[in-house]
Amino acid sequence: MKKFLSLISISLLALILAVPAFAASKPIDVYINGSKVSFTAGSPYLANNSVLVPFRVVFEKLGLQVLWDAKTGTVTGKGSNLAITLKIGSNRATVNGTVKKLTTAPVSSAGTTYIPLRFIAEATGGTAVWNSTNRSVQITTPVSKDKDEAAITALVRLANKYFNEENATSFYSLMEESSDAASVAELKESFKAFDIKNTIDSLEILDIKADEATVYTLESSRRIGGAYTPDTENEYVYTLVRKNGSWKISSVESQSSTILLTHEQGIKPAANIPQNDADAIKGTVKKYYQAMNEQNPTAVLSTMTSYGEEYDSSLKADLDDFFASYDITYTPGISNIYYYSAKEAAIYVESKDKEASEEETYEQGLIYILSKSDAGIWTIDDTYNVYNKLVKS
Repeated sequence: MKKFLSLISISLLALILAVPAFAASKPIDVYINGSKVSFTAGSPYLANNSVLVPFRVVFEKLGLQVLWDAKTGTVTGKGSNLAITLKIGSNRATVNGTVKKLTTAPVSSAGTTYIPLRFIAEATGGTAVWNSTNRSVQITTPVSKDKDEAAITALVRLANKYFNEENATSFYSLMEESSDAASVAELKESFKAFDIKNTIDSLEILDIKADEATVYTLESSRRIGGAYTPDTENEYVYTLVRKNGSWKISSVESQSSTILLTHEQGIKPAANIPQNDADAIKGTVKKYYQAMNEQNPTAVLSTMTSYGEEYDSSLKADLDDFFASYDITYTPGISNIYYYSAKEAAIYVESKDKEASEEETYEQGLIYILSKSDAGIWTIDDTYNVYNKLVKS
């Protein structure tokens, strides 16, 4: 009886040893260009320090056409200028007709043919990295530069399309970091306030690395409705990253912004401005320049729209620092309201400015955006610099 039990134990041990090692271990995950591969015909496992995987799904994920010869147990993957052939039980394979030696031969188990993953990755020009800690293989394949350039260009233009459609949710879906509800809501509020059409006038891919790209764009932003904002021409640099096999926008940095307002447009009066509003608007701007010349931060703030105590305190601190550092005399010249609505106006001002400690005089062209409160008071919301030039030295 004891001998019989020993024989049973030996038979069970042999059976356990015959089962692939993965049965008692954490499943092996396979990623191709960041995307996890789902195996339905069988699970990847380790044999002779090689990861073996069901052939069909891997070939297809690598863009290869699959051919299977059941009679000979031969599997072939075909792509553009590439043909890989392997045979069950053989440690020889061919790549474009050249014989290659395999460390582990393909095997057949439960009707599924398993092939060595690293060999396939490298035969297609890629790399395979094994992570023993989390039992995963990362396959990275070379991607056509033309294909990457097309995908990157399409992504930037799609972001512009979603912006023009005022689709905040879809716009943020193109970003590397997932957006929170507050960010989406903030962009939606901006879309409600401003009606802007943005055009990508030129796009240049400056650099493409394995998983990062840099793109330069020249874009025009033109108001077609909503709250007033001047038309601008903007230069941006986009940083993109490849995430889970797809390109995403990581950041967008403004390089420069030019106001698209000509002198002729700036001095052309807006139509149908009530005289009392015209006087009040120009009066606010006049008070602003007086306060700047007097270096009186409190008086300056009185001409500007309040955005809360914290904002106002920060602005006053900036003005204090500015007046402590500079002694500038402002001499406004041309002053014209070129845009007007019942609650909003834009005034173009040309001013000659001189720092007391310097000989030079500069001329600035500026736009002041003003809004009218419920109490009928006009205050300055925002300021834009159209140009700045030396007029005397």
